[in-house]
Amino acid sequence: MKDALDVHRSLLAREIPHEIVRLPRPVGSADEIPDALGLAPQRCVAVRMYVADERPVAVIVRAGSTPHPGAVLTAARARSLRSARPEAVNELTDFAAPLVSPFLLPDEVLVLADACIGHAEVVYTPTGDSGTAVGIASRWLLTASRAAVTELCLPEPAGPAIDDLDEEFAATLRPRHWR
Repeated sequence: MKDALDVHRSLLAREIPHEIVRLPRPVGSADEIPDALGLAPQRCVAVRMYVADERPVAVIVRAGSTPHPGAVLTAARARSLRSARPEAVNELTDFAAPLVSPFLLPDEVLVLADACIGHAEVVYTPTGDSGTAVGIASRWLLTASRAAVTELCLPEPAGPAIDDLDEEFAATLRPRHWR
């Protein structure tokens, strides 16, 4: 399995500025990195793995976020989408499935990144092992991961959640594909 040393060597070889950070406690998934580092989820990323028309797709999102399936289908120019099985992720990426790094992914993997990743100057990503993360400028993350950047996640609601509103009024606010 690939780990922090593999990621570090790869980034060094490409002269990409980064920092390997030892986490104060082991994490079981990328979504736990913000809590372990005491950071906002917007400062950390996770890689979600999917299969779109039989092609593997890695989607880089903010920790704790999930991309909108329709946006992934559109970006991947696919007609079907399903979550990749953990065993398949492990075999394909050589990373532990919940800690897939956005770096060192095989060439056959389409890499997509949610545009909001670029809103934070520095982000923290998994390295493939439970005790470390990579601190890297978001622009370098997007470049080094060879990600296609697009809008993949629904924006955070500014007011009350649509489900908390009167159903008739809420129906006027929902995009048609939400119904």
